[in-house]
Amino acid sequence: MKVSIIMCAYNVSEFIDRAIQSILDQTYQDWELIICDDASTDNTTELIEKYLGDSRIHLYHQPYNVGYLKNKNYAFGLPNGELITQLDADDTCHPNRLQLQVSVFEKYPEIKICGSNYRQIDLHDRPLEAPRYKEDFLVTEIRDNYPFWFPGLMFRRELIEEFGLFSEYFSGIYGDDNYWTVRVNQRYPIYFLKEILYNYRINPNSLTNVYNNPRKLIVGEILQKLIEQQKTQHTDWLEQGQEEKMQEYEQQLLKDKSLMAEKYRQWAAKAIDKRDMQQAKTLLGMSLRLQGSNQYTYKTMLYYLRRRLFS
Repeated sequence: MKVSIIMCAYNVSEFIDRAIQSILDQTYQDWELIICDDASTDNTTELIEKYLGDSRIHLYHQPYNVGYLKNKNYAFGLPNGELITQLDADDTCHPNRLQLQVSVFEKYPEIKICGSNYRQIDLHDRPLEAPRYKEDFLVTEIRDNYPFWFPGLMFRRELIEEFGLFSEYFSGIYGDDNYWTVRVNQRYPIYFLKEILYNYRINPNSLTNVYNNPRKLIVGEILQKLIEQQKTQHTDWLEQGQEEKMQEYEQQLLKDKSLMAEKYRQWAAKAIDKRDMQQAKTLLGMSLRLQGSNQYTYKTMLYYLRRRLFS
C-alpha cells in the first residue's frame, strides 16, 4: 500500500533536513513525499532540492505566500497513495512509523484512520514528555483531548472524498485538523497505536505559538463549541454552512473582558518564554486594561520583570 506523506514548508531551513531524513530512514519504503513550499524567503527550497534525486520526493512551489491552510489544502489534492498522512516540516518521526501504521490497515480492512502515541521534542531534538500506554485501543467517541498528534494520523484516501479538505474557516489560526478529525470520529473509530511514532517539536516560531491574530486566543473555545455540537447534534454550524453563527459566537467571546484578559496573559507568558519581551509587554498591557484585578496577570508581570532582570 502506497503512503502519501504531505509536508507543508515555510521558512523552516533550520529543521527541514531532519524532517526529510526521518522519512528517508523509514523501514517501510513504498511512499511518496509531497512537499509544498509556501513561498519561503529563506533557503528552505534550496535545502529541499538536494533530495529531489529520489524520485519519491516531489516539491511544489506556491507563487506567493498563500498561508498555511490554503497551502495544505492544495497539497492534499496531489497524493497518489492509498493512504495519506502528514509530517510537519519542523517535526520528525520514528523509523518504524509508516510500517506500524500501514500494518494496521493491512490487518484491519475496516479501519479508516490510525493515530499513534507521540512525544514533544525541543529545538535540539531532546525529548520533553510522553504519556505511556499499555496497549493499542480504538477511539470510538469524540474527545476534547485526543491521545495522538493530528499530523501523525494516517487514513485511507477515501476519507478526503467523504469529508472534504480542511475548513478554511480556520485560516490564520489553527485547529483545522482537530475539527476535521472530530467529524471523522463522529462516524468512524480511530485506531490508536501505543508506540511513540511522532515527534512534535516545541517551536516558538510555529503557527500555534506566534501571536498575530486575536482569533488565535479563542481557538480552544471555538473547537469546544463545535465539538459540543457534534456530540449532541451530530453536526455543527460549519458543517451546516452557518458560518455567520460561528462568527457571532466568536464576537461574544472577543467582547468577554474577563476571558480575553486571561487569554492575553497566557500569550504574554508564551512570549516571555520565547524572550520576546516587547510582545510580552504589549500583551500584559492589554490584559491589564481589560481586567486590572486579575491576580494571575500580576504574577506574570513579576515573571516578566525577573526574566528582563536576569537576561
